[in-house]
Amino acid sequence: MMSLLSQSVDYVQESGVIREHDILAAVPRIEIVEGSFKKNSTLVATLVDFDVPSELAQKVAALIQPIFDVRGFRSGQTFKLEKDTEGNLRAFEYKISDEKILEVQRTAAVDADSYAARVSTLPLEEQDAVITSQITPQRNSLYAALAEQEGEAVQLAEKVASIFAWDVDFNTDLQVNDSIRIVVPAYYHESKFVKWGDVQAAELVNSRKNYRAFRFEGSYYDAKGNALKRAFLASPLPFNPRITSGFARARLHPILGQSRPHLAVDYGAPTGTPVQAIANGTVTFAGWNAGYGNLVQIRHTGGLTTGYAHLSSIGSDVRAGRKISQGDLVGRVGATGLATGPHLHFMMTKNGEAINPLKMKSEPPMPLDATLLPTFHAAIAPMEARLAGSSAVQSAAK
Repeated sequence: MMSLLSQSVDYVQESGVIREHDILAAVPRIEIVEGSFKKNSTLVATLVDFDVPSELAQKVAALIQPIFDVRGFRSGQTFKLEKDTEGNLRAFEYKISDEKILEVQRTAAVDADSYAARVSTLPLEEQDAVITSQITPQRNSLYAALAEQEGEAVQLAEKVASIFAWDVDFNTDLQVNDSIRIVVPAYYHESKFVKWGDVQAAELVNSRKNYRAFRFEGSYYDAKGNALKRAFLASPLPFNPRITSGFARARLHPILGQSRPHLAVDYGAPTGTPVQAIANGTVTFAGWNAGYGNLVQIRHTGGLTTGYAHLSSIGSDVRAGRKISQGDLVGRVGATGLATGPHLHFMMTKNGEAINPLKMKSEPPMPLDATLLPTFHAAIAPMEARLAGSSAVQSAAK
């Protein structure tokens, strides 16, 4: 089976001489059509809209169903159809992800009704990269600082933010002249960027303090072998939003016009920005709560609770009594309840008393088992050299 992304035609020399007009006559004349799924449209209906007979469209859907749920096709997602000059369907191709493609192809030219379906994995070429960037007045967020790199800057920024999430709040802590250096593999298919791999090493200089992270057995550690992951994240948002209102015992309410306590931190962020649980816990409330709008409250260990208010939506699996893990989706930023615009109203209490989330201190890091330290230091030595070697610093391969 051959992908529409890479096609070839094989010729057999029978008479000993192949003339140009014979080759041209042998080349099948085909048409490749690109389309996209309409809202509330099924695969069968979509194929029929592109002049595929209804019976054949149903057959194609039946071939696909065992290997890919046809309900997975969503509005706006694109596909390709290959047809011959007579309008017969030769192939259907749909990109499931950066690495996987769904293909349906006619298996025998003599039988126009013979098709086969499969999910193919694209062969990816790995290229190591060392990326450096700096926070400037013009590039004052993690995303902006990485936006000049080839590939998905958002994906790369999220990877870096997740590594240092226990030490640095990327919403508030980044300063001009802070710097980032990353050792990360980039994956390509036919010279086109596909995705970033797992960051192997990273260095962040934040307010003149140096943070380093090295990947070892699936987790991240500093150069001494201390785990970076802690019980509490530094922020319930990934990166880039700003604080629009801080923790205060008295503040003029923007809607009510009265002086009231503001025992929370407000993060301004676009509607739909994912909100994450800062620690493992149990959901105690998930629903509508008057001025808070859509609200989620979580009970953690040690007498700590967190609250996430004004959400545009609450995670589908988030409900009272459910366990939730650090980093899980709580909901999405919104402006429900008494809110002048989209933002997250983030609350925290300790033994029932409101505390400032920005002053919450996490527990000390946990070190690797001493018996693993020699192996760990040997494994990270090449990465330390790459982070330290200024002459080796380069942007991702073009």
